[in-house]
Amino acid sequence: MRTEKEVLSQFKKWAKRNKLVRAAVLTSSRVNPDADIDFLSDYDIELYVSDLTTFKKSDDWLKVFGSIMVRWPFKPRSTGKTGWITRLVLFKDGIRIDFQITDQLKIKSDAYDNGYEVLIDKDGLTKGLSKPTYSEYIIKKPSKEEYETLVNEFWWDAYYIPKYLWRDQLPFAKYMLDYILRYSFLHKVIDWYIGIKNKWTVETGALGKNFKKYLDSETWEELEKTYVGADIEENWIAFFNMTAFFRKMAKQVGENLGYEYPEQVDKEVIKFCREIKETKKIE
Repeated sequence: MRTEKEVLSQFKKWAKRNKLVRAAVLTSSRVNPDADIDFLSDYDIELYVSDLTTFKKSDDWLKVFGSIMVRWPFKPRSTGKTGWITRLVLFKDGIRIDFQITDQLKIKSDAYDNGYEVLIDKDGLTKGLSKPTYSEYIIKKPSKEEYETLVNEFWWDAYYIPKYLWRDQLPFAKYMLDYILRYSFLHKVIDWYIGIKNKWTVETGALGKNFKKYLDSETWEELEKTYVGADIEENWIAFFNMTAFFRKMAKQVGENLGYEYPEQVDKEVIKFCREIKETKKIE
């Protein structure tokens, strides 16, 4: 596998020769001093070009960087910001480069507040960039309304899992348990819990990838018990583990911030969920 020095050197040589490329900026984990970098870390590069036509038309320009294993999206298109196209590329030697490409040649001074390295700049497009504060993704303290909305709506969605587990409809139950409850509610509360413990100065990464770094071993073990496979009974256990863990995290956050936790809603919903589980099916 190529080293970082080799990858970036190869890229700079190509960018220097290519007249369409006016500037290129390396972003994300490889320019964040607090990030843990390993051989699987991507190279996130934002390309500023004078004409997008060539990059929209085909991926021939990528061949210079190596043989391609797989890419996303299948054809060049925008996947986020208007005026940009995306080419995420995994090469056969394991190197991955994520390109975001635009022909918008004006860069806001705070565009790269979470860190950057200018790889090439032929026209001085990056001269006005501010020094990064690395604070873009730091956990933010929730407002009272944000907290109350989340903890109450958790209990609305929670009731779906017993409903579909009782019906033996695993796909719907797993979607609600492992996607909706986990990522829309539980992860947010864990973020707030970690934010409190660290005086709102840290970030946990996408989809909670750094939770283990910030949670004590006992709390981490509680979170682990919310994960399970396809067995229906195991999913019942995981569901009640998740609701208990959510309750614990949410209460601690609420108590710390002076926000009210919906005790009565929690009590009534969890009682109904247990009643669903205990209800016998009529054969």
